[in-house]
Amino acid sequence: MVVSIDDLISRAIIDSLNTGIVVIDLSYNVVLYNSFMVKYSETPREEILGRNLFDIFPYLPKGWLELKFKSVQILKGYSFISWKHRAYLFKFHHNRPITGDVDYMFQDCTFLPILDENAQVTSICIIVQDMTDIAISQKMIDEVLDANKMLQQLSYYDGLTGIYNRLYIEKLLEKEFDKASAYNTPFSVVMFDLDHFKRVNDTYGHLAGDDVLKSVAKTVGNHIRQTDVLGRYGGEEFLIIVPDMPQSELILFCQQIRASVEKTAIQYEEIEIMVTLSIGIATYRGDMRDYFQVIHEADIALYQSKKLGRNRVTAYADVEKVT
Repeated sequence: MVVSIDDLISRAIIDSLNTGIVVIDLSYNVVLYNSFMVKYSETPREEILGRNLFDIFPYLPKGWLELKFKSVQILKGYSFISWKHRAYLFKFHHNRPITGDVDYMFQDCTFLPILDENAQVTSICIIVQDMTDIAISQKMIDEVLDANKMLQQLSYYDGLTGIYNRLYIEKLLEKEFDKASAYNTPFSVVMFDLDHFKRVNDTYGHLAGDDVLKSVAKTVGNHIRQTDVLGRYGGEEFLIIVPDMPQSELILFCQQIRASVEKTAIQYEEIEIMVTLSIGIATYRGDMRDYFQVIHEADIALYQSKKLGRNRVTAYADVEKVT
């Protein structure tokens, strides 16, 4: 058989590629197998050519691949599978230490029809690209992004109660204030703390105090709406951002929270601990300078609840009337 110069050049080019090239006929017998494939399959070319692809690589997903091949043959168009969807087609070990923690080469595979002069498909070319370094790099980037996201989320939550912390609650409150200033959308701030909480710590210990804080956060969390935001503001002090609730409903809402906490027995070891809340309410007004003013007025109302005997709800508007 005389081999033309063009054929020799083509074979040399195909063998020099750092990409796998396999050509199969329509019976899935291998008719071309380049040096990349020889290297990574660790099988001489003469043991491959003429044999059925599925006999050579019995682990290949035969049913799935046959559908791919039929699609390429019938539609006379290419098909592609990314390592993101199927990590590899051929179980090839890679030899790069940078990716030494991965067993098999990640691969992008393209399936191309080869046509004769009558535009009929006579064979199918499988192109195998080594994507291992890219895949590992992407995996590392994803892991870093996930870790950063987790750290960011952790930085927004109170470690004890699992609700938002002061840092994040103030960020949300600033956004709520800006929205209210721009669109005149009302919102209120509810501040509350536990009455005589120091007595709980002194009597039962700080672990008991921690359980009390967690229980109160859970009880209050069960009462708020999806649009409300609950956070721990510091120590035994909590804050709720309540958008768009009329004052009369807001008072009732806070009374329900207060009553629910009052009647909840908190189990700690062999004892039950009962606590109450003092609550202060402030509502956004158009003449307010910033969100700190809303917090300040809610704090004044909270102080008034303490002053009047604790275990009660006070609105800043009512404090103003008294003063």
